[in-house]
Amino acid sequence: MWPKRKVDAECRAFQEKWTNDYFFVEVKGKPVCLVCGDALAVMKKANLERHYSSKHAKLNALQGQMRLDKVNSLRRSLDAQQANVIHTSFVVSELIAKKLQPHSEGEFVKERLVAAAELLAPDKLKLFQSVSLSRRTVTEQITDMAQDIETTLNDTAKKFIFFSLACDETTDLTNTAQLAIFVRGITAEFETTEELLSLQAMHGTTKGEDLFEQVVLAMNKFELPFEKLSGLATDGAPAMLGPQKGLTALVKKEMSRLRLDPSDLVVCHCIIHQESLCAHSLKLHSVMTTVVSTINFIKSRGLNSRQFKELLSDLESEYGDLVYHCEVRWLSRADMLARFYNLREEVKQFMEIKGKPVVELSNDKWLCDLAFMVDITKHLSELNVKLQGPNQLLSSQLSYVKSFEAKLKLWQFQLEQGNFVHFPTLQEQKPAMTAEYAGECAKLLQAFEERFQDMKSKQNELKIFAAPFNVKPSDVPDNLQHEIIELQSNDELKFYKLYVHCEDIPILRRHTLKFASLFGTTYCCEQFFSKLTLAKTRFRSRLTDPNLENQLRVASSSLPSDIRRLAKEKQFQPSH
Repeated sequence: MWPKRKVDAECRAFQEKWTNDYFFVEVKGKPVCLVCGDALAVMKKANLERHYSSKHAKLNALQGQMRLDKVNSLRRSLDAQQANVIHTSFVVSELIAKKLQPHSEGEFVKERLVAAAELLAPDKLKLFQSVSLSRRTVTEQITDMAQDIETTLNDTAKKFIFFSLACDETTDLTNTAQLAIFVRGITAEFETTEELLSLQAMHGTTKGEDLFEQVVLAMNKFELPFEKLSGLATDGAPAMLGPQKGLTALVKKEMSRLRLDPSDLVVCHCIIHQESLCAHSLKLHSVMTTVVSTINFIKSRGLNSRQFKELLSDLESEYGDLVYHCEVRWLSRADMLARFYNLREEVKQFMEIKGKPVVELSNDKWLCDLAFMVDITKHLSELNVKLQGPNQLLSSQLSYVKSFEAKLKLWQFQLEQGNFVHFPTLQEQKPAMTAEYAGECAKLLQAFEERFQDMKSKQNELKIFAAPFNVKPSDVPDNLQHEIIELQSNDELKFYKLYVHCEDIPILRRHTLKFASLFGTTYCCEQFFSKLTLAKTRFRSRLTDPNLENQLRVASSSLPSDIRRLAKEKQFQPSH
């Protein structure tokens, strides 16, 4: 018995004359009708002729130039539709990446698009059905967009006069160490770019040498030389700041090897981390211990949590629940303490019902301590919020710290005098003695002064950058003294604030560029890690390292990918 012939395996070729005869064109090996958009399964003349005769016979009236014009018009329309379909696919893929959704969400989105088209635009149904949003397509398009962003960053990096790096490390749910490296670069026109340079999965050790190797690889990839490296901000871990084999020490050794002055590198232990560490100097541990244990008793047990919420509802309380405290979330302590204080009577009543009375809630001295902690942590949180955010200047962040230190001195003096103007919660408790709270402000002030001593050593250089009109020429480095005098003597420049563009002061201009390029915190890394947690979940634990980096690059980048160009470069792939 002869084997059954498979027509689609005969490698039939599309003939150009079929376009004029039957209004068909070839799209990815399939004949597609220019009139209705149907794609036939087999490249066979009889099939095309049958389709044309049964559905579009009226077009026989078009002959000669009129027929050719109609073909060209339909071909242009099809090309435009195909381009729009691919563009739509890229736009949806970009939204999936930015929302940190699984790549398979594209198939769900397509189902909804087709369902909506059936009701709202049935005549466009085939167009919606042709949008390719399979998991593989979404992954490929996210990769294309990430590579386009990398290309844009590479082109931008070539214009950097100075750049600094922010490095931080976290561990994802698969216990893989993830090293995030961000770059902040500045051009001669004072245009700053703050972008993800690299996300490296560390499957082995995470020593300083390993981190240094990854940093060098990232710098080489984007052609960033050590000669332009102005600063390095880290989280303060030993692998980052170790004096011999830490990342910063190895970077300085490499600069020395390249005959660069390592003292020119501004190393910054994240200001936000240091502010958080300073807050640990508050010695009212009994307050935190009692509050945290009480909240855990209520919220960590399902029945207790439900009963407490019901009690709050019955009492018509202003708040519906307590707030958990998490050490890695910088602002949670202030919110937790404030909510606990406002619900202290309800908490006291609930714990007594449960047979677990909190005796501290009946102690006037402990309530005063709690009230003080509510106020001081609120002040610390306000400082923390000011320090957060992208594209912040190091000089501005240090000015916030100096301002807070001045406030601490004021609060210490006022509390010693029994003045509670800046501590309204403490004032409610009417404490008899305030010396202890003044002492806590003094301890906090001492912690700030010790923690930020290294950065304050750069204070004079930062002042030259931030307020060059207010420095004494004798206090600045020798190579800047003449330009500072010229700058301060030029009233026109002082009025128009154009001194940073003046070619008469090139040395001061480079100094300004350098300090404008510095990271003061690793906030960008911490924010990035929040997105990483959402992207790599227990449902997506097998997400590959390249795909994870690509999705997070698209999700976090301020540089737009050129979707229109990418769509034009892609060959149309109809979805069946």
